[in-house]
Amino acid sequence: MKQKANNFQAMRELNFYQQAAVAATLLERMLPNYQLFAEVTQTGDAELPRHILTLVWEWLTVKKAKINFEKLSEELDAITPELSDFDIFGVYPAVDCATALDMMLSGIAQQDAAEFINVAKISQATVARLIEHDSIDDDITTEAELKKIVREHPLMQYEMDCLAELIELVTSVKQFGREERQMLQNWVKEQGLTNLGMELSNTD
Repeated sequence: MKQKANNFQAMRELNFYQQAAVAATLLERMLPNYQLFAEVTQTGDAELPRHILTLVWEWLTVKKAKINFEKLSEELDAITPELSDFDIFGVYPAVDCATALDMMLSGIAQQDAAEFINVAKISQATVARLIEHDSIDDDITTEAELKKIVREHPLMQYEMDCLAELIELVTSVKQFGREERQMLQNWVKEQGLTNLGMELSNTD
């Protein structure tokens, strides 16, 4: 787990806005998990999380933007699915996405960068959950064995590599404007995959 810890520590060493930018970019990779769930189950609101994340970027790049983050958090809470209402795996990544987005809002409202680290942790936890789900029929006898499978899985390696690359990308950015926002959103498009390895649609 050493590489994970190093990533989180490296993220903690960034400034407040750099950490926010990393978290917002990670959320771009998580957003389709909620959108797909909402479309498949015909529940929630596939558009609202996108709208909220767009406002997060606006806050990051337009310093005087007036945004009511508490109201957005209430709206987000209203469309977050209840795990017990669904018996499909997709509800978990959808809830993780909504939870991470709410932590992003909380981090901004409370000026608490620890919440941005939590976004990165939730993104990795979503990946770990998928790997565990896919390994359910394998002959795994110990928790240590399962942790090793999760840690060494290509999808988890990719997730950790993405976070490391993002941290490197924002390290030299002193101020976030339209150009920097474009750079980070383009980086997501170039990856072409969500944190769960789904292909991103061209419209995202």
